[in-house]
Amino acid sequence: MKSKSLTLVLAGLFILSFGLFAAGQQEGSKSDDKITLGTSIRTLQNPYQANYKVGGDLFGATVGMEQVVLTCEGSSEKQLNDIKALVAKTGAKMVLMVDPNEAPNVVPIGRAMEDAGVYWVSWWNKPDEVKVMDYPHWVAHISYDGLGGGEFTAQALIDSIGGQGKIIALQGMLANSVAQNRFKGLQNVLAKNPGVELVAYEAADWDRSIAYDKTLSMLVANPDIKGVWAANDNMALGALEALRSKGLAGKVLVTGLDGVDEIMTAIQNGEAAATVYNDSKYQAGIAHALALAAYRGELDVASLPAEKRQFFANAVNVDANNVQEVIDVYVNGTPKYDYTDLFGAWARAMK
Repeated sequence: MKSKSLTLVLAGLFILSFGLFAAGQQEGSKSDDKITLGTSIRTLQNPYQANYKVGGDLFGATVGMEQVVLTCEGSSEKQLNDIKALVAKTGAKMVLMVDPNEAPNVVPIGRAMEDAGVYWVSWWNKPDEVKVMDYPHWVAHISYDGLGGGEFTAQALIDSIGGQGKIIALQGMLANSVAQNRFKGLQNVLAKNPGVELVAYEAADWDRSIAYDKTLSMLVANPDIKGVWAANDNMALGALEALRSKGLAGKVLVTGLDGVDEIMTAIQNGEAAATVYNDSKYQAGIAHALALAAYRGELDVASLPAEKRQFFANAVNVDANNVQEVIDVYVNGTPKYDYTDLFGAWARAMK
């Protein structure tokens, strides 16, 4: 799978304009007084997740609203309880952006939001059988394409070892639909490359420390591996630390997904083969833009076609060929986002 053109993605996503929110409310829409932007995520310790906060603050500044960030630290029960507590605290005068801890968690979250009449947008995680259209206040569910991302990074890793040899893999949380799709992408590419053998794989739950330990353990049994595929950058960096401890960094390459700063540097240094930049700053901002437009009555959720209620968004594939350009635009700077183009990142419908 070839890397998408960064220029085309930028053209689709990032043209600064705030007309939708500066123009004022339409007649009959709700008051914006003391509206809270709620953001529910796993943690602020992961650089990718931490950028959700950055993105929410950026959007909040354009509309004069405060963001409240809730972190569940891997507990689906805590995530739900914290969201309910924020609804109670704000009197439901809020909108919500949520990255569900696990796919099944969207069902109780959806019920709670319907009971409270709170508009919300989710990213990444939901069961396939759960349909956004069945929840009037669930504006949209969006995901970067995990299957395509897993395929891109898998092929990049295989190309880096000349299409021959043994590799190991680090999965995300097994109940997480994104983790499942990314691992399926790896399996799809392996099926087309019989010269490469996946000799071991372990779930490391998106965690850097767990990935470090799991990689060391797999290296004991498989000292002759040529590459490490990881379902996100956090785990890839844990694997890289393990490889460094064994003097294998740069000899055994890693791949990840999400596009955190450290993995970009690792690509530049020849320690990683690829990542996929999923812009979590954009994710938070556009999720709040969608939910707020629905709250204000500027977006008629019920009239949206199904393909605009649950869909995949464009991301940026990154390897040695374009890593410096991505660093310049995203890591060392912040793009100017067009929050008025609510579906500017739309790539394809989600079944």
